[in-house]
Amino acid sequence: MNDYLTRSRNLPKSFLFILPLLVFYEIGILLYGAETKNSADVIVKKPFELFGDSATLVFNSLIIIISFCSIFYIERKNRLSCRIFIPMLFESAVYGFSLGYVVLFFVHGYLPFDISNSYVQSFIKGIIISFGAGIYEEILFRMLLLSIIYFIIVKALKINPAIGSLGSILICASIFSIMHYIGPSGDSFSIHSFSFRLVAGIILSAIFIFRGLGIAVYTHAIYDILVIQNAYT
Repeated sequence: MNDYLTRSRNLPKSFLFILPLLVFYEIGILLYGAETKNSADVIVKKPFELFGDSATLVFNSLIIIISFCSIFYIERKNRLSCRIFIPMLFESAVYGFSLGYVVLFFVHGYLPFDISNSYVQSFIKGIIISFGAGIYEEILFRMLLLSIIYFIIVKALKINPAIGSLGSILICASIFSIMHYIGPSGDSFSIHSFSFRLVAGIILSAIFIFRGLGIAVYTHAIYDILVIQNAYT
């Protein structure tokens, strides 16, 4: 069990684990258009606009390079076995259903709000958006932003690691929630939806810290799919 907990948090394994979601998401963008793009996707890919018309080619080339590097790293440490992805997917599903139903049940009882997303035009597009949210929001808010905030608070400002970790999670979760109300496709602000997204951001941050990027990505994607399913029932 300890071996699984350690190996499943491994970043190269996490990247290979989320690679199928990334492929399906990018194919969905090609089929259904840019309106299905996740806002975090746009932010993450913004630096690649320096390459002009070659931006997509450069980004995809980088993904291929990271994939090969991940496989090489895993093979060098121990033989790559895709069997570990099965319990990782099951674990993510447990977290996703818990976040999508159990947490929603408790929060909904005190903070009722409409969780249907107005920008979801079809269920398939909603699935694509869910994949994009899981991948790019976890990369942007958890892997990058949370790590940067923690480094500033704990390493630069020399604040106690326990207090710094808690502060980093709260700041990151707050930014994560606020970002859902910014831009032309942003939702109308309400304290109820903000509070739920804040709680979700805290939980996803904890999953990222203790269980790794891959499981956080799938948890987020599965949760979003459940939200979309609720919107169509």
